[in-house]
Amino acid sequence: MSALARVVRSGVGRRRVQTLVIGLAAMMAVAASVLAGSLLVVSGAPFDDAFARQHGAHLSVRFHADEVSAGQLAQTAHTDGVRAAAGPFRTATVTPRADATGPGWPLTVTGRAAPGGDVDQVALTEGRWAARPGEIVLSAGSSLFPALGKEIRFTGLAGDPALTVVGVARSVTGTSDAWVVPAQMPALTPPGGGGYQMLYRFAEADTAARISEGGRSVKASLPATAATGEQSWLTVRRNAAQDTALYVPFLFAFGTLGLVMSVLTVGNVVASAVGAGTRRIGILKAVGFTPAQVVRAYVGQALIPATAGTVLGIVAGHLLAVPVMAETEEAYGTSSLAVAPWVDVAVIAGALGLVSATAWAAAWRAGRLRTVDALAVGRTASAARGR
Repeated sequence: MSALARVVRSGVGRRRVQTLVIGLAAMMAVAASVLAGSLLVVSGAPFDDAFARQHGAHLSVRFHADEVSAGQLAQTAHTDGVRAAAGPFRTATVTPRADATGPGWPLTVTGRAAPGGDVDQVALTEGRWAARPGEIVLSAGSSLFPALGKEIRFTGLAGDPALTVVGVARSVTGTSDAWVVPAQMPALTPPGGGGYQMLYRFAEADTAARISEGGRSVKASLPATAATGEQSWLTVRRNAAQDTALYVPFLFAFGTLGLVMSVLTVGNVVASAVGAGTRRIGILKAVGFTPAQVVRAYVGQALIPATAGTVLGIVAGHLLAVPVMAETEEAYGTSSLAVAPWVDVAVIAGALGLVSATAWAAAWRAGRLRTVDALAVGRTASAARGR
């Protein structure tokens, strides 16, 4: 072991209080930075991020089942300008019986075998997807209170079908209020009612004009009265922006404040710890250490506890981010929010870089002192012992 390594090891073991303080400061700062950085990321463009991640539908179109067949709708997926399509899905508007699960307001129920796909990947937030008739998955934004295991009865239909809630999910473009397996749809479709739903993603869909043009293209080969309604992703995006306009400034301010406080905390603690060792720096210089070696020794003494604190801080930051991200999902109406990996990398590099720079600056100032002046620092005895 070199003399420099022995000095670093001795300093870490001898100055246990300062080593512990540096580690704790780094841990708290890193945890706050991970949380703050994650909030800054998700507050930037929450709807756009969720829309891209879940392959949201640029346009969802509802069709009357008596006017068009499933085969005709499937052919519209090959229309020029359509990049991807999903459907046709059978749909029905039904009204559940009003009870403890919520008011008896109409629900749009869609028959869908799986939540994934090329368009509108529905994200499960609780439970699981419906696997058989008699099960239903509610949208997190539906009028019913989504509670797993609750039974929902539809008394206005033949046989009064009752469905058990097995999951809660979220569609970024709000394509349905609830989902069941396709085999369940005949029991939920009143005579002469029901329809189909098609979901489209276009090659160009950044303006309302292009969305309208894409809608006309997919409906051109169908009867003029087949379509009963449609919804553009731009409308959903505008509503989401209005709903989250209040949250974004607060999350951005909290994230920025957390980063600033982390920098100040780590900088002050490390500078104070190195500054307290000025007299020892004089001793090292007296026994032959150069100023550069002294600086490296004190940077190493600061980096060892800071690295340990950083690792613990990353873990603590992720644990703190879990409930906060869950609340953010509810506020933004998105799903599957998580700490971005690049946030961890940036926080680790920033924390260790800050510790290195602060320790280097403090040790360099002390190292440039004359040996006699450095030895003189701190030699005056205190009136009493203390911590």
